[in-house]
Amino acid sequence: MLLVVLCLAIAVICMAYDRKLLKGRGIRRDRIVYMLFWAAGISSAVCALLRVNIPSPLLLIIMIYKPFNTIVGSWFQ
Repeated sequence: MLLVVLCLAIAVICMAYDRKLLKGRGIRRDRIVYMLFWAAGISSAVCALLRVNIPSPLLLIIMIYKPFNTIVGSWFQ
């Protein structure tokens, strides 16, 4: 648990530093997307530290790709 707290503390410090770099830009959307990527990275790091079994993101890509592949394949046959 101490390792998770240490990981979160390091992430908060890095996010604060990056937030200062992004503050000069006027685009709010960039900051929101950047923080979402930080949140995804932090959550995956915490899941790895806690050894939580999560399904592979590749399975989601396959689920999205298969129907699209069959539709496009039927168009060209």
